[in-house]
Amino acid sequence: MIHEHVELYNVHELLSTAGVQGMSFCRIPNALRLQLNEAAIRNAVQATGCEIRFNLADNRGDPPEVRIVLQSTESPSLVEVYQGPFLVSWHVVGLEPTEIIIAYPERQPMLEMLHRPHSLPFDPQLTRVLLPWRPLALLLSIEGETTLPRPEQTPRVKMLNYGSSITHGSSAIRPSGTWASRTAQRLGVDLINLGFGGGAHLEPQIADYIAEREDWHLATLEMGINLIGHIDAKEFARRVAYFIPTIARAHPDAWIFCMDLFTCRYDWEEKEKITAFRRIVAEQVAELGLPKLVHLSGADLLTSLSGLTADLVHPSPSGMEEIAQNLAAIIAPRIA
Repeated sequence: MIHEHVELYNVHELLSTAGVQGMSFCRIPNALRLQLNEAAIRNAVQATGCEIRFNLADNRGDPPEVRIVLQSTESPSLVEVYQGPFLVSWHVVGLEPTEIIIAYPERQPMLEMLHRPHSLPFDPQLTRVLLPWRPLALLLSIEGETTLPRPEQTPRVKMLNYGSSITHGSSAIRPSGTWASRTAQRLGVDLINLGFGGGAHLEPQIADYIAEREDWHLATLEMGINLIGHIDAKEFARRVAYFIPTIARAHPDAWIFCMDLFTCRYDWEEKEKITAFRRIVAEQVAELGLPKLVHLSGADLLTSLSGLTADLVHPSPSGMEEIAQNLAAIIAPRIA
């Protein structure tokens, strides 16, 4: 999405609320959002994987500078600023309007010099403001001379990730610390994060939407954790039987990795049911028999119990890193 000479990456539209200053970042069409479950409706406007991207410019010959004003809701949140792949700074966004001033770092010329010899995935001339994965952030203003990103400044390959709060980023500390973000960074690809905390219910509407999108080249589909406590295996199988084929058949040339439940408390509390849910995903992938459709066991991606938080569902930061490391090792040779 283009907004005032910047790109709002992974943002479909900005939403305003009566009586509230600022606009929220909606990652999917709002009309679609309102057709989904309550958790997805609430969390689709949380800006996980969303970035404000631009090139600094100043026609007056002064050192370029941009001022962005954001505001967090519910609790303070964290924003990271990058030049291409290089972290420049991080900022706590408070419950009051918070101004973030962006200028080139001291060693900007050297960052740019390193770009081509080292095949960096992002051009260091490109400024990337990584927005909070949670809570909801509001955009109040952007001031300064900017130009839009150019296609060659970002990775050609885009990875779409659909899933639960685990994909959304729950228990990550920084925006770039989610397993989805870390996997994309390891692979050198761009990320489209469609994780919805508590909201990965595999509705046909979201399957149709992902299938219709033409801006991604590989995808991960995380399925099960948001449904295992609410529906039986028969209903889960019915949803999976529409969700996976709809997306896979629309993108036969794209690698699609279907992930069942990560290691979690249901491995002890509901062993029979979680085994059934995992089997359903595996059998659906096998039944389709598509060459680029791959089933992955979540238990093989997150193997360490110390990689879980105390709720025994969400990965800790170290668990996020383990998922990213294992997943990237599986994906890399296939997209090479």
